Amino acid sequence: MNAFKKNLHYSVSEEKAKEDIYSSMISGMYKYYLDFYGDSYIQEYLNTVVASILMTYHKRFDGFTVEIPYRFKAPASVRSKLENYSHDLKKVFGPIKPIKDNFAMKVVSYNFPPSFFSKDAEIMNLIIEKQENYAFLGEMQKFKSSLVKDDFSRPPQFLHTCTKLEYLQNCKKVLQKIITLLNPQAVNLISYYENLLHSIDNSLEFVSVTDVTAKIDDDDLTNSEINFFKLLDDFSSRIPDKLDLAILTKQVSSLFENNEIFKSLGISLCVTRDYKRTENGFVSNFLYINTLVGKIECQIQSFHEFEESNFGFTAHANLTGKSIKPLPIPSLNDKKQIKEFIAQIHDIAPKSYVARMDTSEKDRVLIHQSGDYQNYKNVTSQVTRGGSLEKYLHNYFSKLYAIKDSIFHTSEKTLSYMDSDIYDYIHSERFQEFKKTHTPNIDSELDK
Repeated sequence: MNAFKKNLHYSVSEEKAKEDIYSSMISGMYKYYLDFYGDSYIQEYLNTVVASILMTYHKRFDGFTVEIPYRFKAPASVRSKLENYSHDLKKVFGPIKPIKDNFAMKVVSYNFPPSFFSKDAEIMNLIIEKQENYAFLGEMQKFKSSLVKDDFSRPPQFLHTCTKLEYLQNCKKVLQKIITLLNPQAVNLISYYENLLHSIDNSLEFVSVTDVTAKIDDDDLTNSEINFFKLLDDFSSRIPDKLDLAILTKQVSSLFENNEIFKSLGISLCVTRDYKRTENGFVSNFLYINTLVGKIECQIQSFHEFEESNFGFTAHANLTGKSIKPLPIPSLNDKKQIKEFIAQIHDIAPKSYVARMDTSEKDRVLIHQSGDYQNYKNVTSQVTRGGSLEKYLHNYFSKLYAIKDSIFHTSEKTLSYMDSDIYDYIHSERFQEFKKTHTPNIDSELDK
């Protein structure tokens, strides 16, 4: 019995020692990430890195338009991730991996010129697939023209010349084509469309046993569940996704070849990359970039997939642990409430930026830096369009916007980068000092 008690005591002591070690490590990591979030020198460096990537892309791929939204992870999100790490480490004793998305950027395709040929086999196959889908789209657009008096009147003036049977059959054709565009791993999204397909089949069966010659009416054409116009828009928006994503991934990867500016900034492309395809239909290719401040995440997305991840089936509000509830709006007469409100926002809201090429001045990158109000709105408004939560948030932010100048004191900013600005930064004393205290984080097995 004494031996058992001794062993039990040793086991408990050993477990307590492990917990103390991890608690200390987690605490140290959180302080590091908190400092990272608030360090103006790190932010200036990473702003310049993003500007350099966008400038290089713009010069190498003229005619292609991309934007780069990016953010610094919010303290609350860092704590949550470190707590998850701590929970996992209690099961298996081992090293703590760094957070890869402490700083994360997305390169998003906005306007790509048409592609009809490529020497790259993968790209060529996707071009052929896209052409076939556009041929089908043309057929369906012709059918769509038979449903309306003209293409531009709003609200549309409907025509009732086709039968309910033909209308439902074309709805089914479009829906089946949508499903072919989805990744097989998107089982929840596929299930959603298959349920809709089942509803169409039920309607077809009903029409076939009642009156196959019956004409459509306004109720058919405005049905919120089975709606040809919405289905066709859905299909049309998805057609470029695969091709644009494949082209953009190869383009961004190639930016790091023979690039002296990138070398001067201490950035290089990691060997590691991920291709994320989720049950809800989220699609993104993940590249990772070595920098002077560690490895950063670089997602590649088509414009449609980017929109879907913000406001569609894969919006944050639909993902476990991702949604953030709006905070109670403070009283303007209560300074303590306002102070606590702002402190909570600083804790939950990432610092958000968007880099794009200036359309009024040649070869100039503009970086829009959001203020507290927009940072807060960005993180809470990623909900599915058309849902009840979107309506609630619209009303909530309408109220907050009306009094925002009395609550928020950080305004939005625009940063400007020409080639000369990037060159001056690289050769500045502050960057040379920055390099002395930060060393490149080259790909390692630990980080993968």
